[in-house]
Amino acid sequence: MTYQSIALLFLMISTNICFAQEATTKVDFSSDKWKTFGAVEVKEFDSKLSTCILDGTGIAYLDGIDFQNGIIECDLYSPSPKAYLGIVFRVGSLYNFEYIYFQPHTSGKWDAVQYDPIFNRSATWQLYNGKEHQAAANIPTKKWFHVKIEVADDLAKVYLDYNPKPVLSVKLKHEYITGAVGVCSYHPAIFANLKITKHAPVSILQTRPLPTLDDKTYISNWLVSEPYDNFDFAIEKAFLKEAFITKWHQIGAEENYLINLNRYFTKSASKNTVLAKTMLISEKAQTKTLHFGYSDKIKIYLNSKELFKGDNRFNDTGKYDDRGYVLDQHKSIELPLLKGKNDLIIEVAEDKFGWGFIAKLEDLEGIEIRNLKQ
Repeated sequence: MTYQSIALLFLMISTNICFAQEATTKVDFSSDKWKTFGAVEVKEFDSKLSTCILDGTGIAYLDGIDFQNGIIECDLYSPSPKAYLGIVFRVGSLYNFEYIYFQPHTSGKWDAVQYDPIFNRSATWQLYNGKEHQAAANIPTKKWFHVKIEVADDLAKVYLDYNPKPVLSVKLKHEYITGAVGVCSYHPAIFANLKITKHAPVSILQTRPLPTLDDKTYISNWLVSEPYDNFDFAIEKAFLKEAFITKWHQIGAEENYLINLNRYFTKSASKNTVLAKTMLISEKAQTKTLHFGYSDKIKIYLNSKELFKGDNRFNDTGKYDDRGYVLDQHKSIELPLLKGKNDLIIEVAEDKFGWGFIAKLEDLEGIEIRNLKQ
């Protein structure tokens, strides 16, 4: 086979991958393929056969749909002012899936639309905030509104009420897996007219590409311990208790230099805290500023001396500063570095909604960040 023939064959295959499309499926809400969890009921509402989440938390997904890329459309209705109603997709299990939801109680504000990937059973909206993951929009109460989500590999675009302009374009955080499609809400919600159109993959990649991390002042590689129980920081200097920490993992930052601990660990009441450590090599004794953001609680040590203790948990006041977001350069402290090796250790504890941190040095003049090995 000639080079030209090989190139033509590859082009034909690539074209089929990019443009192949299956027919739209109008979902039967009474199908026995639905898997439901929590307060979920199928009934007629407003002359429409609907999936209703009556109270508390509920999720329902259509098993066996094997959705990776394509279009999801649905009509949503919130009977009460406060709700977090939305669409779940690429549901491999109830532990890990993509979730985009809508908040009528913050209609018009910065977080009326929220991308919230679920990692190891944990919501992560405190980690994924800002214009890349949230959007202002008008989300009504006691009125139907239409949602369309277009998914292509690591990109999802969200459209409201047939507006051709997306209200949110978000880079997805999970692997490019196939999985179920469904609905979910915290507080009462009603869903009708669910339609699913499956597209073939845009690319043949099935895993997230490694991020490009150009700014070397961010500490993007850490040695992180297995989780243990120390949410109230009752155990002082856990890193000095060798028998207490069973295992260490090398964990790298994401494209925004975030360390998402929920990606690697399942938080529980008895396993809610980790240690993260790295080493700073300084050419001389000097002071450098460390900028950081975190959730929910943190202690920072340098050479076994505690330098900072903070609490950034969610408080339900409606104020931006009380949301518990992990923000780049949210806080700053001075690091009194010794000449030679300096052990930087961060202890991070989690309650809910996102477990992680970002850390950055003011500059690298006279400093080397040395990655530690397991």
